[in-house]
Amino acid sequence: MLSIPIQTGVIAVAATQKMADVSGTAQLVAFWLHGKSKASQRSYESNIRCFVAFLLVQKPDEVRLNDLGLRTITMNDVQAYCDYLETVISSSTGNPLSTDIRKRRTLAVKSLLRFGHEVEYLRYNATIKIKAPKPRQTLAERILSEMEVMTMIALTLPGRDHSLIKFIFIYYTGARVGEVARLTWRDIRLNRDGQGQVTLFGKGQETKTVIIPKDLYKELQSLNDDHSPNAAVFISRKGQKPLGDRHIREIVNNAGVRAGIKGVSPHWLRHSHASHHWIGVRLLNWYNIRWDINLWILQVAMPMRNRMIAVDCI
Repeated sequence: MLSIPIQTGVIAVAATQKMADVSGTAQLVAFWLHGKSKASQRSYESNIRCFVAFLLVQKPDEVRLNDLGLRTITMNDVQAYCDYLETVISSSTGNPLSTDIRKRRTLAVKSLLRFGHEVEYLRYNATIKIKAPKPRQTLAERILSEMEVMTMIALTLPGRDHSLIKFIFIYYTGARVGEVARLTWRDIRLNRDGQGQVTLFGKGQETKTVIIPKDLYKELQSLNDDHSPNAAVFISRKGQKPLGDRHIREIVNNAGVRAGIKGVSPHWLRHSHASHHWIGVRLLNWYNIRWDINLWILQVAMPMRNRMIAVDCI
């Protein structure tokens, strides 16, 4: 046994262990965002800046996070912020903020303060009794029919955009925009059955493999001028750089306009993929699609022949 000498007259003080050494709001936000994707970090920090800007009476892009001490936040402040969000007019649309935006901003604040309380930086979680607004469910409105998707594909000229819309990549695989943007030729290959096989790495740092038709695999390969396994599959016509998220959204939206459909986004095609390809509950979970009320809406939107939801999974 190891003996520890104790000096007479000296009081031993036990070291205090901290879960996290946090110096201020900026560092807490950094801890909170650690491990999330770059896009998520930008989005979450933007939402927190809106909250800080409200309390400091400044513009979001001008605030310094450390100018606000989160330990001074009370439930009164959070409730006042929620009330304020209902009065904000969007600079892009000229309309009040949508319920979805207000919900997203409220949940970001709740998440940060809950995290601060969990790591023992905050004594109280001032948002524990705050409820985020519930937007109207519009999922069924954002599921395109098979005819609409086929029209979008048919009206897009052969080439990169056609392959993107068809492979829509998002439609045939249920991929997210970020997964499409990061796709390289290393991720696409033929499997043993002669079908195309695509490996996607996306949200939550999860990897999934999906199968695409052989003719689509050949169409994609016709785009491969670089022959480097690390080159992006979908590249910009200027500078040979990978397509960014915004550019992919524009391509999909323009395809929708040509088909007479306004406001189509890649996520619409993701939901349409789940509806058209007879996705059951287990696969919905695999694709990270929320399956509570959204699953019910998805079933209602499906053609009757596609409602192959396993009873034992519900």
